[in-house]
Amino acid sequence: MSNATTGSDRVIPDQQPPQEERGPRLARLTRPAVTHWQFTVVLAVAILIRIIVILGYPPILWFNDSYTYIYDAVTHIPDVVRPNGYPFFIDLLLPLHSAYPLALLQAAMGVVMGLLIYALLRRRGLPWWGATLAAIPVLFDSYELHLEHMITADTPFIFLATVAIVILCWNDRPSVPVMAVAGLLIGYATLVRSVGQPLLVVVLVAMLVRRVGWRRLVTLVVAGIVPIAAYMFWFHGTYGRYGLTESSGTFLYSRVSTFAECSKINPSADVRALCDPTPPHLRPVSGEYLWADNEKWPDNKVTTPLFNLYNSHDNSLRFTPKVNAMAEKFAREAILAQPVSYLHAVIDDTLHTFGWNREPDPNNYYGNGPAFQFVSGKVLNNLIPWWANPYPGDAAAMKTYQARQEFGGPGLGKTSAVQPWQHLLQMYQRYVYLRGTLLGLIVLIGAAGVLARWRRWGGIGLLPWLVGALMIVLPAMTAGFSYRYVLAAVPATCLAAGLAFARRPGDKSVGALAADLRRHLRRGGTIDQE
Repeated sequence: MSNATTGSDRVIPDQQPPQEERGPRLARLTRPAVTHWQFTVVLAVAILIRIIVILGYPPILWFNDSYTYIYDAVTHIPDVVRPNGYPFFIDLLLPLHSAYPLALLQAAMGVVMGLLIYALLRRRGLPWWGATLAAIPVLFDSYELHLEHMITADTPFIFLATVAIVILCWNDRPSVPVMAVAGLLIGYATLVRSVGQPLLVVVLVAMLVRRVGWRRLVTLVVAGIVPIAAYMFWFHGTYGRYGLTESSGTFLYSRVSTFAECSKINPSADVRALCDPTPPHLRPVSGEYLWADNEKWPDNKVTTPLFNLYNSHDNSLRFTPKVNAMAEKFAREAILAQPVSYLHAVIDDTLHTFGWNREPDPNNYYGNGPAFQFVSGKVLNNLIPWWANPYPGDAAAMKTYQARQEFGGPGLGKTSAVQPWQHLLQMYQRYVYLRGTLLGLIVLIGAAGVLARWRRWGGIGLLPWLVGALMIVLPAMTAGFSYRYVLAAVPATCLAAGLAFARRPGDKSVGALAADLRRHLRRGGTIDQE
């Protein structure tokens, strides 16, 4: 009804606005979906597939780290292996005593990432099919769907990074508030996954190249540091040291284990206990070496140096300040003494990202085993570690089981495999995923777009391309290869590839440059004929 005094419109409680007002409002809400009806259909199919995932494997999927995340969320103690950014998120959902809200939220993150990629590329001038093509890997990759439906920090981390990239690329010169929001997102992403630690530096470099102004750069840095600094103070309150984890050195030691030989390193006396006499090819792969107690067959009765430090199966002893410092020092000495071997290991793992087929575990490439595939209920049950159940005399196992009850309710959030959806998803995963070779092509297209704008230092596509490249190379440099880690690079690389064809005014696309080149060659040919 109209207010006679002010002339403004207001609605009396319990009274609906007139039909002529409701119509335009509904039209405004539905207009984007109607205008972009082709992508709306694609998005609806992506949502349907996620519903099938939840129906096929209710309520959510687990792997070994999942139980640690739940434990950290319940105990509110900083984890020494990985930051607690993801447990903070889980903690918000604990009062619901159900795993379904987490599964639904992470599925929504996947859908929103696809929507954001489409929206940015459409804003930057791509046709609907081009923007949709760039969003398809995020919306339909079966391993992405699997990761979204799992208690793991990967999906929230990828989501935070993608949102930050999109809002920073929405305008050539983002506003100060946008820079602040992006900084907070990047800072928190660092707490969700350790691989995000260099992310703030990379984003800062990309924005510096875009010359957004010092106020915006300072805002980005300060906002990014705030969550990281707050966490470090919290970590100090528990352990008496400022830090995010006590694991970076141990992970790096695991990385160099694939080539480190003490006969070539001649390590310092205080770290010589970490020398492994077993030949590198008989050691566990880098992603598993820091957790393993024994070497590979036929030396599987020989224990690893990390085990020998305390002669204990308790893996937490490998992440003490003393061991972490020892491992980091040994790893640095190994890299300095064998730089070519280190470079070869990094390049080999990086190039393996772009293979056409996925190597099955345990053939050296962790992240493609049954824990990261749609499998039968029997296999799922076999994947539950013993320490996730109430084990007599083991306080940590008892606490982990209690945490499962707190999170998942009476059913513990235990996964079921339901037919016919399970079989359908297994068939789907066999064929529908982003092949490594196609990812390599996407990376090259993004690189071409950056190089084509060399006069503008890469243009708007530099930021997502740098982030995507970082997500591919950094795990290979600091820990080792995993197909699971590669998924973090997909949204950023797809954005960079799409932005290579941007047609905003003053921002020539790769296609436009190629057309200019063809016209130039034709003109040159005509002159020659004359």
